[in-house]
Amino acid sequence: MTPEELAERLRTVYIEELARSLKPPGLHGMHSIQAQTMLDHAYNGDPIIYEEPDETTWIWSDLHLGHDSSIGAFGRPFHNAWRADKAMHRAWAERVGDDDPIICLGDVSLDACLRSHHIFRWRQSPGFKVLVLGNHDVEPVNGVKQLDIERTTLMLAAPGNPPLLLTHIPLVQVPHGTVNVHGHIHDKPAPTPHRHINVSVEQLGYAPANLKDVRRLARRLLEGRYVPTDDNTRAMLDTVRTTMP
Repeated sequence: MTPEELAERLRTVYIEELARSLKPPGLHGMHSIQAQTMLDHAYNGDPIIYEEPDETTWIWSDLHLGHDSSIGAFGRPFHNAWRADKAMHRAWAERVGDDDPIICLGDVSLDACLRSHHIFRWRQSPGFKVLVLGNHDVEPVNGVKQLDIERTTLMLAAPGNPPLLLTHIPLVQVPHGTVNVHGHIHDKPAPTPHRHINVSVEQLGYAPANLKDVRRLARRLLEGRYVPTDDNTRAMLDTVRTTMP
C-alpha cells in the first residue's frame, strides 16, 4: 500500500465511523455537534502523510490543560489541574528538542479552561507542534487560534513498518496490517490488544512517548509476540524497548 493509498484508506474508515457516531447511541460518548464538525473536517481536508523521522518525533494525547474536572474523572494523581499541567510541561521540556515534532492526538484543552498562563506556557514549550483534532478541539480551541499550532489535521497516516494510523478517536475497524495510535479514552485500556495503542497522557505517565518506541510496540503486537497488557501503555513501551529491540 502506497502512502497515498494508506492516507485515503484512513480517511474512508474515519468518515464511516464519524458518520456512524451521529446515530444513536453514538460513538464514544461524543456530542453530535462535535461529531458533525469532525466529519466536516474529514470531508473537506486531506489526511496528512507523516514522514518525519520516528527518532525525533514525540506523541501523546488528551492533555486537558486547565481542566480541573479531569483530575477526578480520569484518576489523575494530582491535587489540581495546575499541578497536572506543570508536570506535563516539565516532562515535555525534558524530552522534546526545539526542532522535534510533537504530536498531540487531540483535546489539548477545553476552550473555557484556557487562561493566559496556559497559552504562554504552550508557546514557550519546545518543538514543532502538530495537533490531530479531538472532539474538544473543535469547540473551538484552535478555531480561535488561541494556541500556536504549526500544523492541524483530523488524522495522520504514518507509513513504515508497520504503518500507523494516528487519530483522536480509536478506530472500530483498523485496516489489515496497520495499527491505530489514538487517544480519547484516557485511562481505559486500548479497544484491542493487538491493533490499538492508547497514548492518552494517563497511559503514558503524563510524558510524551517517542514515536520510534510506539512503532516498535506496534510491530511486536502485529507479530503476535506477547507483551504484558495489564499495565499502562508506558509500561508496554518500556518492556518492548528493553526486551524486544
